[in-house]
Amino acid sequence: MKAWVDEQVTGFGMSVGGPAKVLRPETVEQLADAFAEVRKDGGNVALRGAGCSYGDASTNVGGRVLDLTRMNRILSFDPASGVAVCEPGVTVRDLWRRSIRDGYWPRVVSGTMAVSMGGAAAMNIHGKNNYALGSFGECVRSFELMTAAGEIVRCSRDERPELFHAAIGGFGMLGCFTRLEIETKRVHSGRMRVWGIVADDLDHNLQILEDLHEQADYLVSWLDFHGKGVALGRGIMHRADQMQPGEDPDGLRFFDPALQDVPTTLFGVVPKGWLWPGMWAAVALKQVHLVNWLKFRAGSGEQRKSPYLQTHGAFHFLLDYVPRWQWMTKPGGLIQFQPFVPKAEASRVLRRLIEMCQERGFVPYLGVLKKHRPDPFLMTHAVDGYSMAMDIAVSTNRRRREELWRHCREMADIVLDAGGRFYYAKDAVLQESSFAKVHGGDAVAKFRALKQQWDPQGMLQTDLSRRLGV
Repeated sequence: MKAWVDEQVTGFGMSVGGPAKVLRPETVEQLADAFAEVRKDGGNVALRGAGCSYGDASTNVGGRVLDLTRMNRILSFDPASGVAVCEPGVTVRDLWRRSIRDGYWPRVVSGTMAVSMGGAAAMNIHGKNNYALGSFGECVRSFELMTAAGEIVRCSRDERPELFHAAIGGFGMLGCFTRLEIETKRVHSGRMRVWGIVADDLDHNLQILEDLHEQADYLVSWLDFHGKGVALGRGIMHRADQMQPGEDPDGLRFFDPALQDVPTTLFGVVPKGWLWPGMWAAVALKQVHLVNWLKFRAGSGEQRKSPYLQTHGAFHFLLDYVPRWQWMTKPGGLIQFQPFVPKAEASRVLRRLIEMCQERGFVPYLGVLKKHRPDPFLMTHAVDGYSMAMDIAVSTNRRRREELWRHCREMADIVLDAGGRFYYAKDAVLQESSFAKVHGGDAVAKFRALKQQWDPQGMLQTDLSRRLGV
């Protein structure tokens, strides 16, 4: 048995987490041995994929953490159906690099290709096409789950369906995914047709989403949270459509993974790893408003040249364009506040949240607006409406940090009162009292009953699960 190693384990945002004992199993057998050791000691353990959750979803301060990144084999890929069978540590990048060669692309991808399949299922991630194809869980055909007792159980929509719909989105509380069967989708070119569309304010952004969602394959808007008055919620919407068969013959050469990856240099010269210090300076010197103004102004030029062709990787993985971009928020790190608000309340609620951030001096340096649809999973964050991701830098000043957490909880109350929900891959601030408000009392009771059934000793824990009182 390998030894557990003392490490600092933090969320992707670097603002929460702390010391833990970490083990990196490479096989199902080693995973089972680790579970047995924790059971014997009467302790608890957190499951961790690629560590892309912004908050404390995969941290366990003072406890143990199982890092699954070395269980990273694609066990099979069927070029006739596009179905992949993966271990939990396989990343989005691993999957698309295998599938694109045969003309397939993952049905649902996040803004970074570093996310693992186990993490994607545990958090039920969504992409820029959530309104059309749904969440990640909707492309999972089946999975095998190691329970806290060390038993491997198979789940699908027909086999143990209750556990299937609870473990997907169940943030690692019911067991560890060991094998996932995942559907990808056929694409007919390695490129897509992309439009940049200037949105004058928040309501314009929402209207564009409504006008285009029945015809566009992907929609996402960058928001400038520094815009005020008639410009509040302004941004640049990006639409992308897949090519039809035979429409882009030259695009077939972009099935080569080397041509699909995100460029490593700017203008072919400057290594992108050098860019985050400049971004750090913009945050530290409080010049983000100027950067955002320049980006918004540049949107008019992009709109004039639209549509243009872009590879799938270049369109989807904006967060990978600048390696270690989150370091620009050092030393305090960042949190992301991402409410999901029903359509009828969206304009009022999202506008109020932006105003509150401006009034209190917590203006997010990055914002993203997306459209969503409901999904069938028990711990779902999805609504028939919209989400607005808000990245906020965290101060090293203790008083200011506490003010930020209070501010986010006050915003959360507004969202919950409007029937909104939250996404645990991003959350760092919700309290136990919010858990039932997010999901409803019946769903929470069912989830806790399944937790008692499959993990009666509470072996699977994270800082997030304790914060929510799971």
